[in-house]
Amino acid sequence: MRGAIPALSLIGMLVAAPAAFAQDTYDSPSGAVRIVGGSGEQKSVTVGDQVIPLGDYYAGLHEKVGNLVLVSISSGGTACPSQFAWLDTTPGKVRISETFGTCSDYAEVSHDNETVTVTMPSLNGSIGNVAFDYDGSRISERQLGLESSETAQAAIGNPDAWIGESPYEYLTAAEHEADLIATIGWDALDELRKTLVIGSQEMTLDGDWIVGSGCQPHMCSSDFSAIAIDRESGEFLAAVKRDGERPRLLGSPAGPLPVEIRKVMTTN
Repeated sequence: MRGAIPALSLIGMLVAAPAAFAQDTYDSPSGAVRIVGGSGEQKSVTVGDQVIPLGDYYAGLHEKVGNLVLVSISSGGTACPSQFAWLDTTPGKVRISETFGTCSDYAEVSHDNETVTVTMPSLNGSIGNVAFDYDGSRISERQLGLESSETAQAAIGNPDAWIGESPYEYLTAAEHEADLIATIGWDALDELRKTLVIGSQEMTLDGDWIVGSGCQPHMCSSDFSAIAIDRESGEFLAAVKRDGERPRLLGSPAGPLPVEIRKVMTTN
């Protein structure tokens, strides 16, 4: 047992109270929870009449589980879209946890009777997903490795299943790793995963290609990449640009390059 959480009464609270998703305010046992502070100003989170400074310029209420509210915090821009913290709204014990995260703004929340868990992509996609567990007193991190992708399974024989889905998910789906290593090699795959953490959340159509692009956290102006999937054959194509290096094309196109790939390849 990782330890009971008397401050949160998670054994009862998490089972009894379903998660509520991002909104402007949440009710809590200690009063309404809100983010305050104007545009471009330092933000704070209020719980009833209590004010907790957050220090950065952007903040939001991501999700509520029992007495806990997941708060997203960011300095803005694409360098690091989000860090997170858990706000405990238990009467008499209102507090906020240390911040955590991988700079990804994708956060999946789950819980059991002892902990709440936020799962998100790692900064290094070759590591796979990372889980941050909160037991009411501290945040602990676990590496989960690559996970199976429902979209990858649906896309077998039907690449169009990736339209509207994440290019990062494509690169980190367990189903794709062996084929991608065979196609472009481990080193190139590792580079792509690192340089496509942040960026387009949905893959789109470009003629006969399904395309997506992104960049590396904290290095979006210098380290970025794009991928493309042929709609008929499923052929994989990519381009990567690293700081101080010439762009590189990964794969062998049978025709003209899609626009997203061309953008990377023509970067000075």
